[in-house]
Amino acid sequence: MIQGRCPLCSKTFTIAKLDDLPSFPFCSDRCRLIDLGRWIDGAYAIPVGSSASPEAEDEASAAERIADDDESD
Repeated sequence: MIQGRCPLCSKTFTIAKLDDLPSFPFCSDRCRLIDLGRWIDGAYAIPVGSSASPEAEDEASAAERIADDDESD
């Protein structure tokens, strides 16, 4: 027996095997499609902080120096 909880609506379910619930880990096709729609709309995007990592800042400043060198030629 497999017991689970739908990640969308929190409904609990019990199934004998995964083939018994084709929408696993969701409780229904409705919850599966709602989740898919959220992914497509970008609702699950990872927020970007205001401060970039030092590596990203180094790459950005290097790109600026290259662009400045190209303009001065």
